[in-house]
Amino acid sequence: DLNYERLSGPLDGLGQPDRDTVRDTVQLIKNGEHTLALARLSSLNQRNPENSSLRILTSYALLEVGNLVGAFEEAEKAHATPDRNGYKCWFLGKVALVTGHTAVCEREIRHLKRAPGMVAEAQQLEQELRKN
Repeated sequence: DLNYERLSGPLDGLGQPDRDTVRDTVQLIKNGEHTLALARLSSLNQRNPENSSLRILTSYALLEVGNLVGAFEEAEKAHATPDRNGYKCWFLGKVALVTGHTAVCEREIRHLKRAPGMVAEAQQLEQELRKN
């Protein structure tokens, strides 16, 4: 599940109309309306291509509709953005685990262990990886 609180930092930099659209889009995701959410996220990502939180939301919605390749690609795009949000490392690691990209998951666990406030998430992800 997504931690929507961890997405707030990068979303704060959006203009008010886009923040309103994100709020509505998050509600669509919570309601299971992922296809409609993806349509809105497509426009948001075009206007804000460097926003990691929008990429994470897109990746999550793609996972929910079963598009594992697209979800991994969007998680990688989120990870490549310039903001220093450790959550994007956790999210990429989680998507990598789900999509079978073990080496990427292991790399992100190493990143998380050094990220402030992300040690518990690193340990949880490492345990999940060991189970697989």
